Amino acid sequence: MDITKERIGLEKKFWTLALDVVRGQELELYDLEYLPGQHLLRLYIMNPETKSAVIEDCIKVDHAMTPFFESETWMPEEVTLEVGSPGVYRNVNCLAHFQMGVGEIHSVTIMGGLDETLNPGLPKKILGAKKFRGELLEVKPQLIVLKIEDFNVSIDLSAIKKAQVDPDFDQILSNANKNQQGPAL
Repeated sequence: MDITKERIGLEKKFWTLALDVVRGQELELYDLEYLPGQHLLRLYIMNPETKSAVIEDCIKVDHAMTPFFESETWMPEEVTLEVGSPGVYRNVNCLAHFQMGVGEIHSVTIMGGLDETLNPGLPKKILGAKKFRGELLEVKPQLIVLKIEDFNVSIDLSAIKKAQVDPDFDQILSNANKNQQGPAL
């Protein structure tokens, strides 16, 4: 995964504009996709507390972006704007996304194999795997650490093909039920 990828050209201009507009709505810009061939700009926004967005948030950002589509001379004439939440299973594609997700369950797919020098003593079953699911414990500039079974597994960021948050809904529901029941007597 190239976490150092820089936005260039129109994508960079869209990012800079959207970042200011979204912050002005007291939300965060999680990600942006500009697909020039499809004349499509997708903004993924979120409330920093909930790590999600509701339809009202999306409408606010859409309305706040509209004047710029009408006035900015660099803006392509044909662009469809889509504003949405990154979702519960949000994609993780940069260092900031990983840092935001510490403590959450993630699914990670890698290219090649795990670096054995980073993971001495791991069982072959884990060392030979290409897909992992575990709690994100730590984020460093070049690697992440997932808790898988009873092992801390270090994964080099450059080996990651795809990563996303993958919540454990059974645990979420169990915790919610415990909180609703109140204290034991």
